[in-house]
Amino acid sequence: MLGQSIMERLVTPGPLSNAHARLESNCNGCHSAFRKEAQNSKCSACHKGIAGDIAGGTRFHGKFGPARSGNCKSCHSEHKGRNVRLIGLNASTFNHNFSAFPLTGKHAKVACTTCHRQAPHYRGAPHDCASCHAAKDPHRGQLGRACANCHSTSGWKPVQGFDHARTGFALTGAHRSQTCASCHAGQRWKGIGKTCASCHAKDDAHRGSRGTNCASCHTTATWRSATFDHSSTGFPLIGGHAQASCASCHGAGNANKHPSRSCFSCHARDDTHKGQNGTDCASCHNPRSWKQTSFDHDRMTRFALKGPHRTAACAACHIQPAKVAKPPVTCFGCHAKDDTHKGANGMDCARCHTVTTWKTSNFNHNTMTDFPLAGAHATAKCEACHTQGASKAQLSTQCGSCHAKDDVHSGKLGQNCARCHSSSAWTGKVRFEHDLTRFPLLGKHAALQCASCHADRTFSAKGAACQDCHADKHHAGALGTPAQCRNCHTTSDWKVWKFDHDSQTQFALTGKHRGLICSACHSRPGDPSKVGTRCIDCHRRSDPHRGGFGEDCERCHVTSGFGQIIMGNNGKN
Repeated sequence: MLGQSIMERLVTPGPLSNAHARLESNCNGCHSAFRKEAQNSKCSACHKGIAGDIAGGTRFHGKFGPARSGNCKSCHSEHKGRNVRLIGLNASTFNHNFSAFPLTGKHAKVACTTCHRQAPHYRGAPHDCASCHAAKDPHRGQLGRACANCHSTSGWKPVQGFDHARTGFALTGAHRSQTCASCHAGQRWKGIGKTCASCHAKDDAHRGSRGTNCASCHTTATWRSATFDHSSTGFPLIGGHAQASCASCHGAGNANKHPSRSCFSCHARDDTHKGQNGTDCASCHNPRSWKQTSFDHDRMTRFALKGPHRTAACAACHIQPAKVAKPPVTCFGCHAKDDTHKGANGMDCARCHTVTTWKTSNFNHNTMTDFPLAGAHATAKCEACHTQGASKAQLSTQCGSCHAKDDVHSGKLGQNCARCHSSSAWTGKVRFEHDLTRFPLLGKHAALQCASCHADRTFSAKGAACQDCHADKHHAGALGTPAQCRNCHTTSDWKVWKFDHDSQTQFALTGKHRGLICSACHSRPGDPSKVGTRCIDCHRRSDPHRGGFGEDCERCHVTSGFGQIIMGNNGKN
């Protein structure tokens, strides 16, 4: 504290920090006597950089409100001893956005001391990339210090933002996905050629035979795809030629610069005719497909191709070369092996068949024979009837001659099948008029199969009474013998009956009698007319009086209910 006056030594609060120790003998360097408000200006007079930050609103002291407008001593207290730090900064909570270098990308995860190696002088840390990353610069300074032109804080790799078009060589096609080192090997950034050959000479499949103007055929999209206009050579590439590789005609490395233009010169090895049809391939073939021929058989021969003949392979008929042997033009000449008639119908196949399909016959049985085909006969196959061939046996037109095996009547009804059956369907509905017999078919009888009644299929005369077919299983003879079924039942429905007990008997049904089933009273076989009509005849067992009041039940009871009494002691209800 040398150099201080006695008064200054008496009022000083304590020693200054090491940073200000040199001012300890000069109180006026930081203080103005009796002017506390002038202290900030004293600080700014020494700390001109920070004063400039406040004035310009930059960096921490210019952006952070309390630092910009408050008193310096609020944060930087002095006279507390030599080793006291004047900067009370909490690095873990400090908002770097108030500084002149906001932390973005990977910088946000870096420790403070990585950049601020000379703390506590935080303000003096450099802002340019090279100041920190120069030691790791793979370009060794050749591209300058403006790293941000290509790199970002997100990651040192990949390169972003650099516009290669500014170099005079815009990146297009596959060039856009290449790494910088693909062209700039060994960090060579100057003197790089801009022609294709300068980089791709080693990839030249032509080995220099096509010159160095690669762009006349290739593009940057892909090296293997060529855009050369072959039409300029006088041999336009069409059909299968357009898909062929250059080497398939010109050989490896363009060894054959001017190959022959004749088909045979290239396709001799593909000639399935082994040269027997000459070398004029174009008379039959075209460049669209080697297997597809354009020979006009209709115009150039006397055998026009129709139907399946048009799609048949040449070799199907031309077993030998066309110039060596000509195949026959008659059907039988080629299709003898396909003749299912084994020659029985002669060799004039066209009389029945057409070239549209071998299995379909156009023989008109209706106009060319005495037996028109109708119904199921029209869809039957020829061999279903003509088992020995049409020429060898003339068939009978009688049904029984073909269908004897189908006769379920065992011949007992004769051979006039058409009387009941039709050609539409042998087993379908017959057309016999049963109403002309003594038993017309009514109700449910009309829908029955013949065999339901004529089980033996002999159709001999049968009884016309119901009981001839319908044994009386339900009434067991209780309603008379022989049963008179028609009195109650109809052919519409066996279970529905129509007997009128009131008009057809001497016992009208009243009260609860109307809801009873027949067998409740007619429970025993015999003549139904002999059933008693008195109450006691049916209700003797249920008489609670046990005969004590006689047998005249109607005197007290009614049919509405047996328990209802209609006469009292005085003759009143």
